[in-house]
Amino acid sequence: YTRLMGWADKFRKLQVRANAETPSDAAQAYKFGAEGIGLVRTEHMFFDEQKIKAVREMILAKTQTQRQKAVDKMHMMQREDFIQVFEAMQGQPVTIRLIDPPLHEFLESPRALDVEIAKLEATGGDKALIAEKRMLMEQIDGMSESNPMLGLRGCRLGIVYPILPVMQVRAIATACAELKKEGLDPKPEVMIP
Repeated sequence: YTRLMGWADKFRKLQVRANAETPSDAAQAYKFGAEGIGLVRTEHMFFDEQKIKAVREMILAKTQTQRQKAVDKMHMMQREDFIQVFEAMQGQPVTIRLIDPPLHEFLESPRALDVEIAKLEATGGDKALIAEKRMLMEQIDGMSESNPMLGLRGCRLGIVYPILPVMQVRAIATACAELKKEGLDPKPEVMIP
């Protein structure tokens, strides 16, 4: 098999790339022979329970200062993830799609919040907490999209929150710069959704 594939490699024009969102996915892809990453969906990098909190903070921020603080947290997470993905790919090209999230994937469910509020009210729960949950539900309801695929996705999210693509490009660039200093040769390819 190895000899046959070696002969084929002399003539082939195609490359085999993998999709990966985590450093461990990238390492596994490289181990299996991927010649790069064809798509890193950066929104998937934030689905970890600790990371999703920063995204929620950014989306629900009421002031520019709050939003900047959340984006700074997101930058640190992205930079570290990109460093690890580039290291795992050992100089192979990595196509990174800037964040393209359907907002409902990052926010709490309004129905679940409604149930939580009803339970708090039924048990005589903390009035301040109930008021806070109601405000959150109203804010989420105000962002609801009849078709999430046509809402704040793709480049539209970057237009509404220009701080996001700037943060992501900075995270990619600083990750590459750090690895270049270490003698590595990361090859990022940026895709704008």
